[in-house]
Amino acid sequence: MSDSQIKKGIDAVIGEERWLTEKKVQKMLKKPKKRRLISIIQPVFAVITIACLAFIIYLLPPASEPIRLGNELNIEQFAERLPKPAAEAVVAYLQAIVQQDYEALEQVSLTDVTASNKEIFLKYENVDFKTLKMIKVQSLDAGDLYQVYIAHKDVTDGEIYIHTLKVDRWGLNEFKVLEDIYEDWLVFEQFEAPKTLRLTSQEAPTAQIVQIDDYQPVAVNVQSPQKLNNINAIVHFMKKRSIQQGNNTIEYRGVFVILEKDGRYYEITSFKDDPQAQYFILESPATIHVINGEIGDNLRDVDYQLVYYNEHIDNFQSVRGQLSKTNGLTPFQTNLTDEPLYTFDGANTNIAFVQDGVLMQTTILDAMEMPLLLKELLTVRMVGAEIFDIQYQEIYTKRSTPYYYLQTLEEASKK
Repeated sequence: MSDSQIKKGIDAVIGEERWLTEKKVQKMLKKPKKRRLISIIQPVFAVITIACLAFIIYLLPPASEPIRLGNELNIEQFAERLPKPAAEAVVAYLQAIVQQDYEALEQVSLTDVTASNKEIFLKYENVDFKTLKMIKVQSLDAGDLYQVYIAHKDVTDGEIYIHTLKVDRWGLNEFKVLEDIYEDWLVFEQFEAPKTLRLTSQEAPTAQIVQIDDYQPVAVNVQSPQKLNNINAIVHFMKKRSIQQGNNTIEYRGVFVILEKDGRYYEITSFKDDPQAQYFILESPATIHVINGEIGDNLRDVDYQLVYYNEHIDNFQSVRGQLSKTNGLTPFQTNLTDEPLYTFDGANTNIAFVQDGVLMQTTILDAMEMPLLLKELLTVRMVGAEIFDIQYQEIYTKRSTPYYYLQTLEEASKK
């Protein structure tokens, strides 16, 4: 077979089109390329990028998160019991929490947080704001600081909890809110008074000896001579001078009562700085009575300071309370002690007496075994020298226990 015949046979099998072209030969001679690294990295980078974006979105404050069911806040209750700027501060604080509005919260909050205000939002995340109610307001520090007691239902366990907010003056007519978010909220339990109370008495606190140059005189309406003859002392009403600490100026509020005796000055107490206030000073052979308010039938909100000069320590002791609405200034001579008893209403000192030349005081609520926050809803009302009851009071709720009778100065029982 000739070469031409062989070629014709091959062409008949593969066809006349040339398949082993120059281009295909060059392609076959090239080495195969390795797979590039970037083709492997791209999917991993995409996953990491998506995760980072999700984390950043989680940290950013929500722009307009819808209010959840149960977050309707009754704001009228605050305006009824607080001065307008203080009420507005509380409402702004709580509404910022309801709406999780970081910027609004920053404007009104003094609450300390470790990381961010998100901690505050998390603290309130189970609060049913429809049930949130103000149950008590207490004025502190001459009316520039208020403590607001709040109760609410928890949406997870159905329990009622209680906690407090403090509303403090921050400017001329501006208030801000602070609270301790790291303190566990307390379950709000029903108050039940025990049958018997074990009472303890302790020495009344002594006065602080001060430098008179730290004070400046203030004109007040004093309804008695300011010279105390029985103990050879003079009463001064003064304001404490402001002091500079670094870049901060510390201003002291209130009118201070200073007793001058034998060239020394004793700071006894301070009262709210009220230009309309009347001060009454009454002196008995053993004690001094300093009253801020009107002595009359209406003894509510009258500040009363009982002062006693203790010769053993050459200093004054004093106790402070509310004048008993039933007893007024009357001391009682009883079989419980050789000395007269002085009685007070309220949550602080309730009974005072002199024993062996020392002024002693008894706070009846100290005998109540219950959390302090719940105890702050209680007050004592004295009826005579040996009878009292305990009153539980919220803003819209008030009830009293049956009478307790003093068996001794160490024990009282219900009858």
